[in-house]
Amino acid sequence: MATNNDNVQQIKSRLDVVDVLSEYMQLKPAGQNYKGLCPFHNEKSPSFMVSKERQMWHCFGCNLGGDIFEFVQKMEGLEFPEALEILARKAGVTLQQYQAKPGEYNQRLRVFAVLEATQKFYTDYLLGSFGVVPRQYLNKRQVNQDSLTVFGLGYAPKDWDKLSIYLTNQGFSLSEIVAAGVGVKSDRGPGLYDRFRDRLMFPINDLQGRIVGFGGRTLQVEPKEAKYINSPQGLVYNKSLLVYNLDRAKQFIRELGYAVLVEGYMDVLACWQVGIKNVVATSGTALTLEQIKLIKRYTSEVRLAFDADLAGQSAAERGIDIALQAGLEVRVITLPQGKDPDDCARQDQAGLLKAVEQALPIVDSAFQTVLKNIDITSRQGQSQAADKLLTVIGKLPDPIEQDFYLKQLSRELKVNESAIRQKFSLLMTKQKSPVLKYSVDKKSAEEPVVAINPATRPEVLFQRLLALIIKEPSYFARVMDNFKTEVVPPGLLQELYNQLRLYYNLDQTNEISSLLQELSAEASLSQLIGILQLQAEHDFVDMESFELEAELASLLKQLNVLYLSAELKRLSVLIRQTEQSGDHNELEEVLARFAAISQELARVQQ
Repeated sequence: MATNNDNVQQIKSRLDVVDVLSEYMQLKPAGQNYKGLCPFHNEKSPSFMVSKERQMWHCFGCNLGGDIFEFVQKMEGLEFPEALEILARKAGVTLQQYQAKPGEYNQRLRVFAVLEATQKFYTDYLLGSFGVVPRQYLNKRQVNQDSLTVFGLGYAPKDWDKLSIYLTNQGFSLSEIVAAGVGVKSDRGPGLYDRFRDRLMFPINDLQGRIVGFGGRTLQVEPKEAKYINSPQGLVYNKSLLVYNLDRAKQFIRELGYAVLVEGYMDVLACWQVGIKNVVATSGTALTLEQIKLIKRYTSEVRLAFDADLAGQSAAERGIDIALQAGLEVRVITLPQGKDPDDCARQDQAGLLKAVEQALPIVDSAFQTVLKNIDITSRQGQSQAADKLLTVIGKLPDPIEQDFYLKQLSRELKVNESAIRQKFSLLMTKQKSPVLKYSVDKKSAEEPVVAINPATRPEVLFQRLLALIIKEPSYFARVMDNFKTEVVPPGLLQELYNQLRLYYNLDQTNEISSLLQELSAEASLSQLIGILQLQAEHDFVDMESFELEAELASLLKQLNVLYLSAELKRLSVLIRQTEQSGDHNELEEVLARFAAISQELARVQQ
C-alpha cells in the first residue's frame, strides 16, 4: 500500500509547478524560467521566479520559496494534509494511506463530506416528484439541463427536518451538520431543523471546486423571509473570501484576459448559457477587497455588469473603488435601463454579448452617462456634471490618466482648464482621497503573508555573488583571488563555495554546470543551487557585459569591507581585553593586526 511519501512523489510526477502556480497567479516566460508578481507581499516589479526544470519557486523580494505543496499551503493558509488532498485530487491520485490527525483538519474533512451529501440530497429532490415547482421556475427562467448539472442546482424541501434526518442516517453527527451550516439547533428540544426550506439551492464552491456552502432562493411569490439566504460563516464558509463560479470561470478569465462581474447566481447562469464563461458573482454580498484579490490572480481587468437600477449602480460604484485600489483596470458594461444581465441574456443575447465586448473604461462610461442625463448648457448643470465626473476622475490612481480626463472635462463643459483643476483640487482635499475608503491596514498590505527570517547582509551579498558566478563562470578565478575563505559566510553558502573552489583547482575549464548538476543530488545543497540558478536569471538576465563586470567589482568590494569592518570590531574588543590582562606581548600582536586590517580596509574602500 502506498505511503504518504509515495503519494507526494506520485503527485509531483503528474503535476507541473508552472501549471499549478498559474491557477493562482499570472506567470510570464523569463528565459528558461517564469516570473510574476509575488502573491505573498506587495510589489510592483516581479521578483517571484519559477523553475520548470527544478519544479520549484522562489521570491527574491520576501525570500519565500519551495515546491507545489509549500505554495498551496501558503496561498490557501492550509496544513500539509489539506494541501496534499487538494493536489492529489488535481493529479488524479488516490490517497490510499493517510491518517489525518485529530483536530481542525479532520473536522473540515467531515464538514466537506456533509456538504457533498447535502448537495446530492438537494439535487435528488429537484429531479424527483417534489421538484415540480422549482423545475417550472427554472424552465420559466430558461435554465437548461446542462446548467442545472454544471452548477449542481437543487431543491430544499418544505419539511422542517428532512435533510437533517437524511444526514444523520448517513452517519453524520448533529454537531457536524450544524458546523456545515445546513442544520440549526432547535430551541424546543435536542434535535435540529433544516436551515434551508422550500428554496432553489445553489452550491457555492471554493477555488478547488469543493462545496463550502449554499445560497437558497425562495420560491414564494410574496415571501415573508429574504429572497436569498446564504450559509452562515463557519469552518469552511467565509463569504468575504469567496467569488461565486470562480472555480469554473478562472481558466476562461485567464484566456480572455478579463472577468465579467455580476451580482447574483441567476446572472451567472444566464451569462454562462449564452457563452460568457468568464463570469463570476459577488453572491449578493458587498464586494470585498479579498474577493477582488482572488480575481486578480487570473487577470488585471474586470468588467462590471451590475443591475441598471439604483441599487445596482451603488454596488457598481463600490466595486469600482475596491478594484481600482487593488490595481485592476475597470470597465463598465452598459445595460438597458431596468435590465439586469439575466434579463438581457434571455431577451437580447446578441445585445448582451456586444455590451460586454464594448465595455467602457469607468471614466468614459461616467462621461457618457453624465453628459446624456445632465443639461450642461446651464450653470447649475455644468457644476453638477463637474462634481460627478471629478469624483470619478479622483478615483483613478494614475495622475497621467487624471490629467487626460481633466482636459477632456474642460473641453466638454467649455470651462477654463485652470478652473476645473482648482475645483478638482478642492474636491480631493475635502474627500481626503476616496480611493483609500476601502483600504486595508497599510502595514499588513506591505508585509509578507508569512513571517520570514531575513538573511544577514553578508549572506545576501554572497548569495548574489554565487548567482553571478553561475551566470558568468569565468568570474570565479577573480573571486578566489580577491578574498580569503574567511570572508565567506558560514553555512550552506560556504559549503557550496568550497565545493566550487575545489572543483576549479582540479579543472580550470570554468564549466561548472556539470558540478552543479552533480551537487544538486545532495539534499543539503539542492534547494540552494535551485535558488541561485533562479536568481541568476532574475538578477542578471538583462545586464550587458560591462554591467556584469561592474556588479562583480561592487560585490567583491562590499563583501571585503563588511568582513574587514567586522574584524576591526572584533580586534577592538580583544585589545581592551588584552590591556586588562596585562599581556604586553599579545597586545603588541593584536595592535599590529589591527593596524594591518585598517590599512587593508582603507585600500579596499578607495
